[in-house]
Amino acid sequence: MEFDQLIADFAKRHKVENLVAVDGAAALDIDGIIVTIVARGELLNFSAEIGEPPADGAALFANLLLEANTQPDAFFAKIPDPGPYVIARRIPLSQVDDEAFDATLEAFVNNAETWRRLLVDFRPAAKAAAESAAAESPSLGSSGLMPV
Repeated sequence: MEFDQLIADFAKRHKVENLVAVDGAAALDIDGIIVTIVARGELLNFSAEIGEPPADGAALFANLLLEANTQPDAFFAKIPDPGPYVIARRIPLSQVDDEAFDATLEAFVNNAETWRRLLVDFRPAAKAAAESAAAESPSLGSSGLMPV
């Protein structure tokens, strides 16, 4: 199926006004998640921002995303500083019909919502862990050595 027709059919089925494909791309706001869909050759690319890196524990959260990149249904990236984390997915356009498109989009949005919640929940947990580690750490004297 052609990308423009796929988007037009989706808009008609779900009564989404003003949804059209422009230059092989379309964007949808689904429950506050902006999903960008781009057709490139034989691939259909989905992407959505899931949030800014946390101030505390950014490296730890980035490791979680790297581990999650082994999932077959999505991968993660970060837009260059200062930029958000992004979830993405690619599927062959030749394997997509209306039903498969709806199912893929729904699964993608659910995955993005899950990671967005994890990122929001991670912020206080990382801050609490950093504060706890600082409280347990012995203070150093002016010489940089622990007083005995």
